[in-house]
Amino acid sequence: MSTFLKEFKFEKPPLKITYLDEEPLKLSNEFMFFHNKSKFRKELTRLQYLIKSYTKIALHAAGIRDSYLKQEYSDNFLLVLLTTSETIKNSNELLKEHSDLELNSGCFYLQTSSDFMLLLSKDMDGLISGVNTMESILKQILEDFLNQQRFDDYIKICPFKLLNCGNS
Repeated sequence: MSTFLKEFKFEKPPLKITYLDEEPLKLSNEFMFFHNKSKFRKELTRLQYLIKSYTKIALHAAGIRDSYLKQEYSDNFLLVLLTTSETIKNSNELLKEHSDLELNSGCFYLQTSSDFMLLLSKDMDGLISGVNTMESILKQILEDFLNQQRFDDYIKICPFKLLNCGNS
């Protein structure tokens, strides 16, 4: 049975992080970075390169189709979803439970479940800080995976909920 990283290290601790005792997210080459605004698509490139540098597999990035995402969610949040094309079809359901989430300028919310990693922000400052945090977390997970040398297993991300503001 494989082990996986169940707690992350941060240069500056987030405002709030809760680790959940649930099934981890198991990354595969079916995952993609979905986003709702083309203006920050370039921010996802470094996440794609990070994963490719460790796995030799490039995860694609794509916009979320309008039919999968209500306009009100797109108007209220900048969002990134690391998930499969099947799960993205349920974007509205995923965001419904976060529709009342209040984020200040420069803040972001990051959540991982067994199906997705979700980043929500109200503005570019929060989104960039969130992508920085995603990058830090993914790097720790990928390094741990390589150190274990269990290449016949999935790369796993423990479920958590994180709220933070500013650069991380």
